[in-house]
Amino acid sequence: MPFETSLSTEAFCAAFVSALVTAGINSVRPRSDAARAGFQAVMDRLDDEISLARQRNDREGMYSLLKIRTDLAPSSNGEFDNFESCLRSLQTSMVSSPNPAFADLRFNVSRSYAESSLEFLESGWAELAKSAARRFDSPSESPADERRLPVAG
Repeated sequence: MPFETSLSTEAFCAAFVSALVTAGINSVRPRSDAARAGFQAVMDRLDDEISLARQRNDREGMYSLLKIRTDLAPSSNGEFDNFESCLRSLQTSMVSSPNPAFADLRFNVSRSYAESSLEFLESGWAELAKSAARRFDSPSESPADERRLPVAG
């Protein structure tokens, strides 16, 4: 999918959260095995899209995707600290984690708000966020411990 504009890492994370909420995932335990597998699946999805952008000779899209992928990549110990940090940075608007020691990140947006925010994105970015959320939700046949909690709204 071609990209007309670039997107920041933070905007991608916000779109990803919206896509998770529209898929029924309202909280994530970032340090869990299932979440780590999901984060890796998102990285794989970004890699796929980078390859497609390269094939289309879409330099701007490729560099924007590379920046997001690099910003969210796992650290040398294999943890997705940067991805978790990006999600926690949304705390004031989309994510609730009242105490950083708590393992869960709860997404404080209604499904209708999440759907609306995805509609405002350029279609290529919205589709990427949705496909990343689908891969996060089912990176493999491992048991998911992400929770589907009702959200008011």
